[in-house]
Amino acid sequence: KNYIQPRREQRQMVTTAAREESMLVVSEGGSLFHMDLSMVADGNSTIEHNLPQSMLYDDVLQFWAQTKVAYTPTLVVTYGGLSAETYWYQESNVWEHEILSRFVPPHILQPRSVRRITAPFSEFYHVTSARTSKLLSDQGVMVSIGAHGQREGLASHWEIWSFAQGGMSPIEALKTATITPARALGYAADLGSLEPGKLADMVVIDADILEDIYQSDHVSKVMLNGRLYDAKTLNETVTGNRKTQPFYWQ
Repeated sequence: KNYIQPRREQRQMVTTAAREESMLVVSEGGSLFHMDLSMVADGNSTIEHNLPQSMLYDDVLQFWAQTKVAYTPTLVVTYGGLSAETYWYQESNVWEHEILSRFVPPHILQPRSVRRITAPFSEFYHVTSARTSKLLSDQGVMVSIGAHGQREGLASHWEIWSFAQGGMSPIEALKTATITPARALGYAADLGSLEPGKLADMVVIDADILEDIYQSDHVSKVMLNGRLYDAKTLNETVTGNRKTQPFYWQ
């Protein structure tokens, strides 16, 4: 992790050490445009957090596209204005989400979601950042979701939906959560798509998300290491009969 070292030569020491050890380097963008671009130039594996600019012009797009540096704008915590997390809280009763409310204690889930901040759509900056992310993606830059440890599980869907708000098609938005991050992080041989020889980790969604990407959280089944679970209970089904036990708040 190249976490906002204040001097460029310090950041270069991290990338040099990682290169010598054949390791990836994920770098923290600090809402500093010049620092972010220097980290692209210095060969970090990814830039984490959005560039704060409202528009990226051809010089930046061409420059970045000539590298293999991936981009994770983390729209749920956008620099530059109100973020996607705040937006999606106001769009639904998150505390009533059937799956989320089953696995997250009320005293963790409700404080942020029940007493939510609201604002006009025009005040949310994550859509602007999603648009610039699409500009980079259209140039071949690997753009991925990054839920930043925000709302458990659901924030990953918010990231997908936010990319769609920025102009990505459903399949483009879906790739930001599947094959693209797998490629960016070196896991594409095992994860990211359904192919023979890859790990049997997948989700089953009861919706046509290529028609309506905003239904991606309608998850009915989860497969982990070849074992199939009911998403609403995490009881194993088909591959076994193991049951979850009640949580302490239930």
